[in-house]
Amino acid sequence: MQLRHLKAFIAAAQTLNFTRAAEAVHLSQSSVTEQIQALEAEFGVSLFDRSHRRLALTSAGQRLLPYAVELLDLAGEARSAVAMTSAAVSGALAVGGLETLCSTRLPGLLADFGRAHPSVELKLKAADSSGLRNGLMGGELDVAFMFGAPPTVPAIRSEVLADEELLIVLPPGHRLAGRATLLSEDLSEEMFVVTPRGCVYRKMFDEAMGGLPGEPKRLGEAASIGAILGLVEAGQGCALVPASAVAARTSRLVAKPWAGAGSTPISMLWRHRRVQSPATAAFLAAVRDHFRLHTNRWPPST
Repeated sequence: MQLRHLKAFIAAAQTLNFTRAAEAVHLSQSSVTEQIQALEAEFGVSLFDRSHRRLALTSAGQRLLPYAVELLDLAGEARSAVAMTSAAVSGALAVGGLETLCSTRLPGLLADFGRAHPSVELKLKAADSSGLRNGLMGGELDVAFMFGAPPTVPAIRSEVLADEELLIVLPPGHRLAGRATLLSEDLSEEMFVVTPRGCVYRKMFDEAMGGLPGEPKRLGEAASIGAILGLVEAGQGCALVPASAVAARTSRLVAKPWAGAGSTPISMLWRHRRVQSPATAAFLAAVRDHFRLHTNRWPPST
């Protein structure tokens, strides 16, 4: 039984799609298929039901999955335990984050860590919340950052690093642009551009707007915060976004605080292991130091 076969199997089991599994493990789809077929030949059973339009795990595949995850974890812990005998911090470190965090909070943090540990090969990947959790579970990511309360998953450890203010973003020349702070009644007639349901940004919007009288008016949906801000700047409605999304954008957008918006936590997540790799352990410590030294609001004071 080869570890690379188990890695391909886990990716396919998590995505239930050979194409997405291949993307997750950076292989061609044919290679993933071949590795899973080799695993099935070794066990003498089918691990996936391919008879329907949607791929599904067989009962044998369901039984194998937790063992496959544990075997990969043990292999990673063994490598980490051996690496701990070296004084130098080296190896690869894969960091993931939501799109907004990857373009605002994380670049400077990774640059500082890279200067302190030049022998560590850093990778940064943007994904949605589900993709980040799957990346951690599948071993493609070592550490991930997202907005919102961390998930309660036994295999994943997490902590809240900071709180980030949520702002109402208005197009240039909007009737509320001159206000210092917005009130709930100011927003009752406004149209908002939002992300689709299931997205963490949509959850922020729905929770913040839940206190308004009546259901908030939605002009439309866009798949990313960048697209939403572009639409707002073009005069297509307003938006509710984390402050860092606006601070990192050079534009004519008007961002205003709203007492009802509150803030959202920034959470750091990593896969629980008995022994973390030296690179992961050093990075977790560096992140904690970074957020202790900076204000817990964004943008940080100078």
